Amino acid sequence: MESKKISVKELLKAMPDGLLVRLSYFTDVDYQVKKLYGRNVFYLLLFGLLESTRISLRSLEDIYNSRKFRYLFNLCHSRDAKYNSISDRLKTMEVSYFEEIYKCVFSIFSDLYSDKEAIKYKIVRVDSTMVAEAANKLEKGMRTGGKTNKNQIKYTINLNNLFPSSVAFYTEQKYLSDDLAIHEAIIKSIDKSKDNVFVFDRGMRSRAKYIELDQNHYRFVTRINYNAKHEVVKANPLVNGLCVNNLRVISDEMVFLYERIRGKLEHPFRLIKARNDNKELWFLTNQLDLSVEEIISIYRKRWDIEVFFRFLKQEMNITHFISTNLNGIKIVLYMTLIAAMLILVYKRLNDIGYKTAKRRFTMELDDLISIILIKICGGDPSLVFR
Repeated sequence: MESKKISVKELLKAMPDGLLVRLSYFTDVDYQVKKLYGRNVFYLLLFGLLESTRISLRSLEDIYNSRKFRYLFNLCHSRDAKYNSISDRLKTMEVSYFEEIYKCVFSIFSDLYSDKEAIKYKIVRVDSTMVAEAANKLEKGMRTGGKTNKNQIKYTINLNNLFPSSVAFYTEQKYLSDDLAIHEAIIKSIDKSKDNVFVFDRGMRSRAKYIELDQNHYRFVTRINYNAKHEVVKANPLVNGLCVNNLRVISDEMVFLYERIRGKLEHPFRLIKARNDNKELWFLTNQLDLSVEEIISIYRKRWDIEVFFRFLKQEMNITHFISTNLNGIKIVLYMTLIAAMLILVYKRLNDIGYKTAKRRFTMELDDLISIILIKICGGDPSLVFR
């Protein structure tokens, strides 16, 4: 195996154990608890998500009661736990404990490992995905029509450079509309940097929401449908024959948009029109200081969040519900994103792909456990790991 630029051991050390203890006190997660303390459940879910391809409550029971798990996280004196006890604990645990750990881990990792994507701005990609489960299993969810007997939950994530900087969890029917879900995800972003530029796709269509973002000084880039009704206010200077990658730029204009009910909305936005073969793409933004090339480049980087969702679904099994209780689902979601951040750092710094990163992370974690067990038994790990 190639030499690593960062090890699993180094990454685990980046999450100080004292942080878990302090947050358990401030969130009161261990009130009247005698066995499955917040710290224990945190490590159980983290280990399960990293070690297994598809964890369940019964596999979590086996992991918790295993010697290698207890030695790795210094839980040797913990009593055994049954799967139904784990299930009950997930239903009632204080979600804020895991949310605060997630925020702290994001802060730690973004400070240590993020790269500036540009001098003038930081791109935040925003998108949603739906996860479905049989209606008789899932406690609550949205219905999308049709004859399928399934409820769905919507996850909306902000991807800031390398890491998921915010996450929202929706079960109410009204959040089927990205006009609400995407807009709210931007407003509630935990990263309040003034140089953020939010980029999202055409799912958010409300002209009123665009205006609200602009009035509240949220910088954004999106696409609108070809032939969307508008009135040109001013044409911006444009280099003749300008091409950006495979797009030929047609125009760069300040426009008023129209809304179905209220008609023309006299709030100016910048509309850039470009053509790819026989297809026109229209980019909308409230950014006047960026070049046409920068606007189009920012939107192209929106694709990164599609890749991230694919990683969450294929490698982190976010579509599989360990708990079908809403409280438990939220806890597992935060833990999935924490585990994902560990793998993303490992992937980036070791210059490998998503699948390889997950596989090698798991292998190195197993090696780390083996070394601990060999030392406990009085052996020399160097004789085994040559």
